[in-house]
Amino acid sequence: MNKPLRDFIVPVRTTIHVEHTVEEALRYLRDKHITDEIIYIYVVDEERKLIGVVPTRRLLLTEPQTSIRDLMGTHLISLRGDQTLQEAMEFLETHHLLALPVVDDKNHLLGVIDVGLYLEEKIDVASSRRRSDIFQMIGMYVEEGKKPSPWQGYRSRMPWIFCNMFGGFACAIISRVFEVVLSQVLLLAMFIPLVLTLSESISMQSMTQSMQLLKKHNRRWSYTIGCLLREWQVVALIAITSGIIVGIVSLLWGNGIAPGFVIMFGITCSVYITSTIGSAVPLILHARKWDPRVAAGPVVLMFADVITTLLYLSLGTWWLL
Repeated sequence: MNKPLRDFIVPVRTTIHVEHTVEEALRYLRDKHITDEIIYIYVVDEERKLIGVVPTRRLLLTEPQTSIRDLMGTHLISLRGDQTLQEAMEFLETHHLLALPVVDDKNHLLGVIDVGLYLEEKIDVASSRRRSDIFQMIGMYVEEGKKPSPWQGYRSRMPWIFCNMFGGFACAIISRVFEVVLSQVLLLAMFIPLVLTLSESISMQSMTQSMQLLKKHNRRWSYTIGCLLREWQVVALIAITSGIIVGIVSLLWGNGIAPGFVIMFGITCSVYITSTIGSAVPLILHARKWDPRVAAGPVVLMFADVITTLLYLSLGTWWLL
């Protein structure tokens, strides 16, 4: 996986000159008698320096007299020849590209690295589902190539486990502070495990939705906010439904309506608040360049336990004592 990239470069024949028109570029490509599958068409200058890329569809559908300079895109992601195969695989998986150009330190085009390097079967670039499978496979190869040692795995994961420990200690302290209401209204203590389970489960669901959102490349803020708003609407319905059901069931214990209302509002409020945190934590961790796959779960559970316990027992004290 750490082999030099130069050993895996494939020569690229689908290059056109920046001074070509569309008609000249198409004629130039036809004269090459290319039999390989065309993925990207790269634009070079007289010194064969890489300066742009033209999508095949745009080249075929644009007016023949249009200049390639006006047609090409200049936002390029390229690799250097001194990089490693591991880095190339990470770039392909991260940017969801079927090929990446490789250049030297003066930006001369050396060749390309494509996903066919890692797969024995033929790539169907017309199938979006197939492309998704390809990048999932590359992602697995990338993860396998990293192979952290047990000590590295421990160091990356154990600090976040302390979040759960801290949450447990905090909940114990909160319960001690509110021991009066727990001793006088035993029903509240009986329903603590259920209240915590609902907050933890629904906040983890919201966290999972945010994790899925992070996998979408080129997402805009408007799209992210829209997804979060829809998630909050769903959570609001779930929180209200869960609170009403558990509150009604709590009446069967015969302790009156007041404890049932505390349980109902405690569940509704805590579920909504902790689910909001569950949605936000992966986005915040991702923005801070921390791995949300490792850190998000313990952080969300810590907040869910502490906030739910504090809110639930505070409502009980205020309402029942």
